[in-house]
Amino acid sequence: MNSLKRTMTAVVLSGMGLCAQPMLASAAPQLSIQSERAAHPRLVEAIRLLQDGLKDLEAAHDFGGNKAAAITDTRRAIHSLKRALYYRLKMDDAAIDSAQ
Repeated sequence: MNSLKRTMTAVVLSGMGLCAQPMLASAAPQLSIQSERAAHPRLVEAIRLLQDGLKDLEAAHDFGGNKAAAITDTRRAIHSLKRALYYRLKMDDAAIDSAQ
């Protein structure tokens, strides 16, 4: 009787271990562009505002000769923010630039 009890206990405990494995695997977050954007809404908003400002710069006058430099700097800032936002996804520059 005692060995039956030990065997049943071992079966129950090993079954609990098997049940816990899928839970551990599913506990790891699935990384995606959407999950990174959801985790950092202020960075997403900053990128959107810079993109809107870039459109204004491109459509406007020369801003006293500063337009070209401002456009270049704004594009770099957008790229840098996207690189920071998506760093865990290990994206190359072309993928970062095409990400919305």
